[in-house]
Amino acid sequence: MARAALEHKLVTRHALSKRFRMLHPGVYVAGDAVLGTRDRIRAAGLWAPADATIAGWAAAHLFGEQWYSHRYCARTVDVYSPRSLRPTDGVRVHATARTIPSIDLRKLGGLTTTGPARAAVDAARWMPAGDSRICAVDSICNSSKITLADVADAAGRMAGQHGVGDVTALLPNCDPEAQSPQESELRLRIARSELPVPKSQVQIFNEYGQKVATADLAYEEEKVAIFYDGRWHSREEQWLFDIHVNASLADLGWEVVRIARGMLAGTGLEHIVRALERSRRKHGR
Repeated sequence: MARAALEHKLVTRHALSKRFRMLHPGVYVAGDAVLGTRDRIRAAGLWAPADATIAGWAAAHLFGEQWYSHRYCARTVDVYSPRSLRPTDGVRVHATARTIPSIDLRKLGGLTTTGPARAAVDAARWMPAGDSRICAVDSICNSSKITLADVADAAGRMAGQHGVGDVTALLPNCDPEAQSPQESELRLRIARSELPVPKSQVQIFNEYGQKVATADLAYEEEKVAIFYDGRWHSREEQWLFDIHVNASLADLGWEVVRIARGMLAGTGLEHIVRALERSRRKHGR
């Protein structure tokens, strides 16, 4: 904090004004500093009073979430406070008289933060309605290794707060196994089609017990493996690996469907339908 630095003569007022820039009242960084997400969260924690709590996507980021939290925290860091605070850029204060249960609190690097289950509920309920809420819960659960039961329990302790009921209602559509929002979106498209619901993160082994691949989604009985290929799959090393996986799975009698980034939703579903048809004919089902 700037006041402590001045009191201990670690910096002069002149140097503070010339070499540093203010992020929040009393919180400064070097003028040329490039801030990361954790830096923004730390700055918000230094500005907030001792009884405040880091929440939402900021808390989720501290537990490893990588798909959404960078973008959301670049705009604002959510903080719970038992009283109203004077606004500051980049921090959104949720003033509440409700005490957060100790089971929903954590201490990380000197910051008080909500636990990942509470973070999942908050992040989802503060987002616009839609599938992005499901993807948010999936992402936070997957990164922090919590279960949907953990999220449901946290939501139960928040009963009556705005948007909590909506989050609880969408939990049956969530899947903590999903490793990216794109996988979550693909799963939801399949679930809303006439296709049967596939399993997530299915490990496939060869006749020697060696793992050949982990399919993002799969129909095990029909031997259809579905992969979502993001932009990293265009790298030569990954591309060559994918070719090897495709050949190995074909040798084992599996149909492989790869859904590419940017592919039309209907096109991807059609590929899955045809793969199921081929497999059923092949295996006499």
